[in-house]
Amino acid sequence: MRNFALALLCLAGLSACGAHAFKPQEYPLRAGLIPSFLSAGTVTVGSTQSNAEPVVVSSYAGISLTSSLKDITDVMVQQTREEIGKNGQISPGSPKTLSIKVDSLVSKYIAFYYKSTIEFEVTLGNGETIKETVHHASGELPQDLDGCIAEGVMVMLNDSRIRTYLAG
Repeated sequence: MRNFALALLCLAGLSACGAHAFKPQEYPLRAGLIPSFLSAGTVTVGSTQSNAEPVVVSSYAGISLTSSLKDITDVMVQQTREEIGKNGQISPGSPKTLSIKVDSLVSKYIAFYYKSTIEFEVTLGNGETIKETVHHASGELPQDLDGCIAEGVMVMLNDSRIRTYLAG
């Protein structure tokens, strides 16, 4: 009986190990982090990421979180649309496009907090591709990952190359 109880305890302990799904969600940005900007024409934001395979976004103490680059990109696209709606001053002009592709999102545990990095590219309607790497840190893993996506949106919409394209 003792061996059976010990075996059950080991199985219960191992059930916490392994991969768990992480569903990225929009993390709201505080007002003022993206100053208002001009856009000469409407802006269409889309995704060029088709990879729906699971990738590890965090691994610590035997537990891994997985998500797909497509899901991460979709959240970034949606938040970009919303931030353009809140902060963009649209005037007449030719339509603009921003095509986003997240290449990686990874969070690492570092003594009492998590530090994440997102790497993504934005292809402008004029064909120019801008690559960005953004870092974020938080005491909570889900906030770290979601906050890194949001910070990526903030960096993108504050990038002078993107603002110049939108205003042109």
